[in-house]
Amino acid sequence: MRELLVALHPKPWRERYGEEFRALLDDTDLTPRTLIDVITHAATQQVRARFMLVLVTLAIVMSTSVTHLARQAGLTDNILWAPTTPRRALALSATLAPWAGLLVLTHRRHRKSTGKD
Repeated sequence: MRELLVALHPKPWRERYGEEFRALLDDTDLTPRTLIDVITHAATQQVRARFMLVLVTLAIVMSTSVTHLARQAGLTDNILWAPTTPRRALALSATLAPWAGLLVLTHRRHRKSTGKD
């Protein structure tokens, strides 16, 4: 069970902290609370390791959801529409907003990694 709990973490994390974490788990009773804490920690580390993938996935889900709602509301018949009314403009903005946010975040991360920020 302890090996499985360590294996839930991303490989780079395991390479850096795995041995120490195994030793900690060996000295710890595996109560339900401990299991929940370790699984939550592993999930958090997985998200951090795949941060951009998670953001892109969220942007896809959000844009798709807004587009579906716009179609259901009769604002458009397809995924592309002109902002000819305030409601259509708002729906189009809501569809594009996740991608704009992702673009801004990517730009900031790039500037930070190159030392230009």
